[in-house]
Amino acid sequence: MGVLRKIVSSVIPAKYKGSTMKLFQKILHNGLITVSGGAEEALFWAHAQAKLTPYTLIQGFLQGTFPMPQVDNNDIFIWFDPDPRGIIPVADFKIRKELLTFLKKNRLQEAHKRFEVKLNTNFEQTVRNCATPRGDKTTTWITPEYMKVMLELHEMGIAHSVETYQNDKLIGGAFGVSLNGYFVSLSVFRTIDNAGKVAICYLLNKLKEDGFKLHISGAADSWLTQFGAVNISKEDFKKELIKAITSPIIFSPQIPELTI
Repeated sequence: MGVLRKIVSSVIPAKYKGSTMKLFQKILHNGLITVSGGAEEALFWAHAQAKLTPYTLIQGFLQGTFPMPQVDNNDIFIWFDPDPRGIIPVADFKIRKELLTFLKKNRLQEAHKRFEVKLNTNFEQTVRNCATPRGDKTTTWITPEYMKVMLELHEMGIAHSVETYQNDKLIGGAFGVSLNGYFVSLSVFRTIDNAGKVAICYLLNKLKEDGFKLHISGAADSWLTQFGAVNISKEDFKKELIKAITSPIIFSPQIPELTI
């Protein structure tokens, strides 16, 4: 577009420059819509070319998308907008029997074996642990650029972590972003069995207590089904999203006391 602007400026009379640029913009925009498969897809493609910043990431979340780095090209961010969407209904969340049994046993453990849950105590390390490649994978979508933006959002009080400790060692955790009554869970890790599940459990109870309206997770056919994850259509999700982001909910600094 910069080269085109120079060409127009050099060969087109001044009184026609504005209308000529608008014509070129319309032609290019129509072409982008055609090759992208629709106006919405064209918009997401255009957003993906912008540098990732706290502003662009929040802009993506507010539109209900997941801006994620393209692993082989960290300069390009894909804005995922799948249909259907996996959500965990916060108001109806209940701890499943298996995890409830574990939590009861955990309370009876000796102090050095007992799981302890904390909030925003070590956000950076939680994100770094989530970014560690798992299994046979050698790459991760949580790139250094993405991590930098997350740390900035954490400093602003927008990104949060719920962490599980054992004998003062970080063994599990989850992190995400809160936008009024909308919470976006982004990743979870564990180095000891159940440590990640405990973090998610406390997070969901906290969102329930704080009055959050919408929590988005991974696909409902993933391991998150044990927490009540369900699929809803993208259209229904966007309606609930508007209600959630316009609800003045605050992510409180308290860890919930679970009734078990």
